[in-house]
Amino acid sequence: MTLINEPEPIRAECIFGTQRLIPLLDAFSKEIDGVKKAEDREHIHRMRVTSRRLRAALPLFVSCIPEKKYRVWMLEIQKITRALGDARDTDVQIAFIIKLIKRREDGMHENDPSVSPPIILTGDLETILLSQLQKKRLKLQTAVISALEKLENSGVIDDMKIFFTSQVVQVKSTRKKSSPYGIPAVAASRISRRLNALLSYERWVHNPDAIAEHHAMRISAKKLRYTMEVYAPLYRLGLKKPLFRVKKIQEILGDLHDCDVWINTVMVMLLKERSTFRTTSSSKNIQECTVTGYKHFLSEREKERKRLYRQFVRYWDSLRRTHIWEDLRRTLTDGRKKKFRVPVKLAEDDIRSLVSSLSGQFPAGLNHCQKVTSLAVMMFDELAPVHRMNGHERFLLECACSLHDIGLKYGQKGHAKRSADMILSDENLPFDIIDRGIIGLISNAHRREIRFESNGIFSLLSSKECDNLMMLASLIRIADGLDYRHLGSVESVHCLVLPEEVVIEVSAKREASAEIERAREKGDLFTQVFNRKLVIR
Repeated sequence: MTLINEPEPIRAECIFGTQRLIPLLDAFSKEIDGVKKAEDREHIHRMRVTSRRLRAALPLFVSCIPEKKYRVWMLEIQKITRALGDARDTDVQIAFIIKLIKRREDGMHENDPSVSPPIILTGDLETILLSQLQKKRLKLQTAVISALEKLENSGVIDDMKIFFTSQVVQVKSTRKKSSPYGIPAVAASRISRRLNALLSYERWVHNPDAIAEHHAMRISAKKLRYTMEVYAPLYRLGLKKPLFRVKKIQEILGDLHDCDVWINTVMVMLLKERSTFRTTSSSKNIQECTVTGYKHFLSEREKERKRLYRQFVRYWDSLRRTHIWEDLRRTLTDGRKKKFRVPVKLAEDDIRSLVSSLSGQFPAGLNHCQKVTSLAVMMFDELAPVHRMNGHERFLLECACSLHDIGLKYGQKGHAKRSADMILSDENLPFDIIDRGIIGLISNAHRREIRFESNGIFSLLSSKECDNLMMLASLIRIADGLDYRHLGSVESVHCLVLPEEVVIEVSAKREASAEIERAREKGDLFTQVFNRKLVIR
């Protein structure tokens, strides 16, 4: 009897990515003919938004895509997004001028105090602005069609559809299904990191002159929104409320940016008009009228910007008062649908078996990982009176040490971060979001500089969990240093806790000066978190 090996099941993260990306590809393709005809500007608007969503979503599933394909796809999507963006921005300006003309001609809203009075421009000035924008749009349409033709000729969209469709077929033909328990931790990390990026601009909210920062904040809000949209199906109610609020921030800042663009554009035109030499009195009168029109337009746009800025500040402050961002972070950990939760808590021995299975993916590093685990746990036990952590934290440290080098399976460069990513997304580890995140952060700390604050998961931890994490990370750094050459030279350690210092006595079966020196270098975090001088000898 011949046994037929089943293909490896596609990871749940990749299945989820396929489900999110195929509809975006279909929506993009649907708009191509309309964009080429340019009869309705909404086609280019919808295609631009879809291209941006694709551009935001593809990097989230980069581990599911062959590297060469990913680079080509991203390059082509970036090109078309830029071409569509320039054309769409010009469409918005054209629509604005046309609306001004219509309001002036109709004399609408003159007695309505809730609506800003129409901008009074001379017919000539409106014609000048509209004519310039329409000429610019014609040139941009040529660029858009050229970019679309290059995209179609490259076959990228078809290649993406074929690739993701083939994954759907493979999923249906595979009996064994991947568990989805790694997806929520990845989603929480990425959404939280995007939220951190948005909040990093908060210090500029109350500065009306921070034009560049407000524009960057708008882009950050857009990236947060698109990332939330990708992962929304994981959560009860689909993140509907926070998505609405982030979208509103993006829209207000978008209108603010439109005002800034108009102000810059008209100021350049005004300066150009003023610098033009006029010879006759009639031409001077025309110039004076034009300059007056520009000034009035500029004044109106500046007033509108002030109004929008006040609206933005009020809205932002109201979100802060209602703790919307704290609620979002809680939703990321507690608001998942049932099928994305780890159903049962396994015994530690069962979890160790699963951890060993994952660490075994890089067998060349097993001896080193076992040595680091042994040394780190020794230090944990002997420092118990100082750190006052319990058995659960000890177990997390043990798991992190066992897994800290699995990223070496794919090469040396960036292996620490890769190890943390593998821990966060693994489908077989029965850890929930916070424990996964802590294990990943501890493992990542063994190699690189400590920058936990920029990590999305770190922002989801309580202050106590953050303190514990820092202490555990300091231990893995020292333990990793004590096996610097991966020779297993250091057999054991003994810790002596004094009021102002901690002495670590090293017992080695061979010369270990290089290991002791490296451990001293990596003891920087230990000194910081325990507030004691570290002596290793």
